[in-house]
Amino acid sequence: TSLLRESRRVLLALRGLEGEGRTMTYALNTCRRIGAALDVLCVTDRPVPDGDVRRALAPFLANCAEAGIPCRTVSGAGCIKEQIIRYTTAHPEVSFVVVESAGVLDGGCGADDERRLSRLWKRLACPLVVVTDPARA
Repeated sequence: TSLLRESRRVLLALRGLEGEGRTMTYALNTCRRIGAALDVLCVTDRPVPDGDVRRALAPFLANCAEAGIPCRTVSGAGCIKEQIIRYTTAHPEVSFVVVESAGVLDGGCGADDERRLSRLWKRLACPLVVVTDPARA
């Protein structure tokens, strides 16, 4: 089954090193349901060492391991939309992207990025799932 799992991945895109619990649980449960591996993309303002990313996400990564979900962490800096587009283009095995809220998608993106990104965003090769907290929605 590991071959099957490696062929499908879910991308959890986080702004910063803190993830919202419901969103992370949603991504984990989805991987379990469809038999996919999980990629966690943490996008920050400045590049962050991989060790720091793994330390910040340690409890969540432990949950993934416990559930038998292969998980890898990746960090990026700047505009989260651009990082998502770049990642999904480089990894066509990503079945879909999970983000915390629509507001997160504007993180780190400048106004001049917007026109260029909206064209690219339309070409996103997989569905985007936005998990919002009902209390905040």
